[in-house]
Amino acid sequence: MNNTERGSTRTRVTVSIKRDILAKVDSLVDGLTIRSRSQAIEFLLTKMLGEKLNVALVLAGGKPKNITIGNTTKFLAKIGTKTLLETVLEHLHGFGINNFLVYADYKADDIINHFNSLSLSYSVRFITGKKATGTAEPLLKAKPFLKDTFLLAYGDTICRLNLSNMYAFHKNNSSVATVALTSAENPRKYGVAIVEGARIRSFAEKPKEDLGSYFINAGYFIFEPEIFAYINKTDKSLERDILPRLAQQGMLYAYPFQGLYLNINTRADLEKARTLLQH
Repeated sequence: MNNTERGSTRTRVTVSIKRDILAKVDSLVDGLTIRSRSQAIEFLLTKMLGEKLNVALVLAGGKPKNITIGNTTKFLAKIGTKTLLETVLEHLHGFGINNFLVYADYKADDIINHFNSLSLSYSVRFITGKKATGTAEPLLKAKPFLKDTFLLAYGDTICRLNLSNMYAFHKNNSSVATVALTSAENPRKYGVAIVEGARIRSFAEKPKEDLGSYFINAGYFIFEPEIFAYINKTDKSLERDILPRLAQQGMLYAYPFQGLYLNINTRADLEKARTLLQH
């Protein structure tokens, strides 16, 4: 017998499952990203039914002093035969994302001309700004094109997380916003996320004291279009304005992952990426 839970889009069902299969399902319960047997089953069904992300907004802007490497923007710096931005987009395309919105400001024409010269297996639409004003404005500029669940990613960050798993986790929690978190040896250099259960409760920007958390924002976010209802016109920063507000309201979910995390800010970071990604 089925009955729909009040105030929920979920329906309670009774099924029979072989014990050995159920044991494998239970092994997915880690108490953090997957907290119950029913959530584990829903997680697997979401993956098997082929639901996936198809749209990503990638941020490739910033103040010239922060994004210049050599005589160009870091997004056009080469890692092997491809630029950093190409490397990021191709990684995301590998998870089935075929439609990209790329925000650029500094040297936007150079970035656009480079991509226009390429033969791509995915679609790229550029959104431009005259100068860097923060990470909230690119999100608002992209709003007309973001009608379904979408990914927002930093164009200077390469994470080898499984986006299919992150998407399933996001959907299973009926979340408006999910943030990928990675651990850092020295989290005090970053903004530290304070996590309780599966939710982010708050952020501390470069804390001086030990907060007992090693989780930092990894630069990959999954949002529902409803996110725009929680953005104020005066907001400048996704990280300092929007995400903390969602966390305070208990609406921000955490997706911790282990794996490669590269944030390219300096020439040394670029050389490290070249070494790690060319082997």
